[in-house]
Amino acid sequence: MGLGLDKKINQDLPPGATPLTVDELEGLLPKYITTRKELNDAEFKNISEASRTHVLSRKKFQWTVSNLYKMHREMLGKVWAWAGKKRITNKNIGVDKTQIDEELRKLIDDLEFWLKDEMETLEISARLHHRLVHIHPFNNGNGRWARFITNLFLKERLNSYIDFPEDELLLTTTIRKTYIQTLRQADNLNYEPLIAFQKKYISSFAT
Repeated sequence: MGLGLDKKINQDLPPGATPLTVDELEGLLPKYITTRKELNDAEFKNISEASRTHVLSRKKFQWTVSNLYKMHREMLGKVWAWAGKKRITNKNIGVDKTQIDEELRKLIDDLEFWLKDEMETLEISARLHHRLVHIHPFNNGNGRWARFITNLFLKERLNSYIDFPEDELLLTTTIRKTYIQTLRQADNLNYEPLIAFQKKYISSFAT
C-alpha cells in the first residue's frame, strides 16, 4: 500500500481520531481511493445505504454481540475488508483488545437493566453511546458505528433519531471539539453534557 497512501489518509486527522496503520490500510477495498476525501465519500455512501435499510425496516434490533459486529460490517463492508471484525491491536482509545467481547456483553446486560429500571430514555442513549465509543471494538469507524447503534435504539424507543452533524464531526471543528468534550465528561460519569448534545440534534421520524 505504501507510505504515500498512509500519509494522505492519515493527514489532518481531527482530535480524537485514530490513525490507520499500514496493515489496516491493506484492507481498503476500492482501489481508486488515494485521499482522505475519497475515503470519507466512500464510507458515507456505504453508511447511507445501511441507514436506509434499517430506518425502513420494521424489525427490532436484537441486542447481541454478533449483531453489533454485523452492523459495523453493513456500514463499512464495501470499503474495508476488516469491517465487522474486532481489532487485534490496542489503540490510543478503547479497552484492551482481549476485553472487547466481554465489555460488549456487559453493556448489553447493563442496557437491559437500565430499561427495566425505567431510566430516562435519553440518559440510556447517552450511556449507550458513550460505552460503545469507549469500548472501541474496531480499527476505525467506531464513533460513526456508536452513533448509528444509538439511533437504532432511539428509533425503537422514541421513534426518533439524533441528526448528528457528521460532516462537522469528521473535521477539526468547534462542534467536534464540543462532542469530544461531552464524551470525556461521560468518562467521569457526567452524562448531562452528552444528553444536552443529543437533545440539540434530536428529530422524530415521520409517522
